[in-house]
Amino acid sequence: MADLEIRNVSKTYGSVVAVDTLSLSVESGEMVALLGPSGCGKTTTLRMVAGFVEPTAGTILMRGRDIIGLPPNRRDMGMVFQSYALFPHMTVRRNVEFGLRWRGLARAEMARRVASTLDLVGLAGLDDRYPRQLSGGQQQRVAVARVLALEPKLLLFDEPLSNLDAKLRLQMRHEIRRLQKDVGITALFVTHDQEEALTIADKVAVLNRGRVEQYGTAAEVYDEPRTRFVAEFIGTANLFAGRLEGGGLRPFVSAGGLRLPVEVAGWTGGGDALLMIRPEKVILDTPGGDDGLRGEVTRITRLGGTTEYAVDLPGGERMLAHEQNGPQARLRSAGETVAIGWRAADARLVAAERH
Repeated sequence: MADLEIRNVSKTYGSVVAVDTLSLSVESGEMVALLGPSGCGKTTTLRMVAGFVEPTAGTILMRGRDIIGLPPNRRDMGMVFQSYALFPHMTVRRNVEFGLRWRGLARAEMARRVASTLDLVGLAGLDDRYPRQLSGGQQQRVAVARVLALEPKLLLFDEPLSNLDAKLRLQMRHEIRRLQKDVGITALFVTHDQEEALTIADKVAVLNRGRVEQYGTAAEVYDEPRTRFVAEFIGTANLFAGRLEGGGLRPFVSAGGLRLPVEVAGWTGGGDALLMIRPEKVILDTPGGDDGLRGEVTRITRLGGTTEYAVDLPGGERMLAHEQNGPQARLRSAGETVAIGWRAADARLVAAERH
């Protein structure tokens, strides 16, 4: 039995559909990320699970029990907010104790939970500090500790890292992931950051206009996108509209007339399709004497450890290629002609219609 099941849940505000017949299942001990752009319904979904918003239709089950209608304080969940929501006039200890006091725990049990939780999040010895005396990362840890001390069955995160700088956000991703795995708690994590979702979650639900476009592991949604929206929203993708025409090594013909390699085994989507190839799968080389694909480098962008090349192809189409900036890497020049290739197995066919 799944820890959390969302079955055909919808939420409307007048004529506006915020969530549209959304279904999702979260297994025990899993961290699932709800990923999507602003307005896609991810936060509304989280708030319906938490009990802050009542669904218009559908069912939400916790370990087989229907929780719709239960107030938030009776759902045995803990929520970490974007703003941390710490009490500025309370010490770290008092902030972590707050929910435990409200539940009426005995003083000894409360002290044990506070001590063990602060140790777990790496804040042992900071009990008597106030939030203003802590860094952003430490405040985030207090917010997590306050929830973990309650020992909830489900942990909810509402974009908890968006207020941190890039370096600290990266560090806290790993910290939250470690804590979730160490405790073994089931978690739902809302974010609009693709890299964050792919890094932190066991599974990712990609939401668009209130619906789940795709639900799977990070590898599945990145390498095997089922729709154009998923292909474009997750990472960077080269997409060519076109049609499958027969077999051979280059069975896909783009709208610009290019014949491109892709494996078609198992494809059931029909003739019209999109061919997707991730930039890191593209191989640039010096043109040889064969009749392979060639193009002109028109833009060069340094992306830290990689360099992105925009290559204009015959017929007016463009391809992005990413190359590692290793010791053997050769920096190419704007205007240079390059040969372009990839393994047919690295290209993917995607449904042509936009969902």
